[in-house]
Amino acid sequence: MLQRIQTVYMLLAVVFTVACLCMQIGTFSGADQLEVREFNLWLTAQPGGVRQFTVWPLFAVLVLSASVGTCTVFLYRNRRLQARICAFNMLLILGWYILYAVFSQTLVSIVPAPSTLHPSPSTFTTFTPSLAASVPCEATILAVLARRAIIADERLVLAADRIR
Repeated sequence: MLQRIQTVYMLLAVVFTVACLCMQIGTFSGADQLEVREFNLWLTAQPGGVRQFTVWPLFAVLVLSASVGTCTVFLYRNRRLQARICAFNMLLILGWYILYAVFSQTLVSIVPAPSTLHPSPSTFTTFTPSLAASVPCEATILAVLARRAIIADERLVLAADRIR
């Protein structure tokens, strides 16, 4: 039913995922006061405010994770499927972290300082992750707790069926 503890866990996981969609997840900084802020959907260069949508897969994975988490809440009648989809949601968030690492490493080598014609390694930017990048990890922990509660409910129902 909807008033179970796994529902609370999954709803909190969805809220954390949606919150991460709205926050800055990292900063690329380099020589000549160049600063590029990374969000889940775009990169914003700071002088100028130019947006580049090269990191849109991060946004897509988190939107998919939030929608899968929302669907998981309403599958309370089929607990086995609910547990499987909850595990799939955890894999999606793990995939988000893999994409996050790939983008942070590849974009560090792509975004040189604009004033140099021949960039040396000292003019390339450095990446600093923000605290908001840990929010999907908290959503994963909540999904693990929800999956445990779902499995415990399934065991309880099976035990009650054996007694009858």
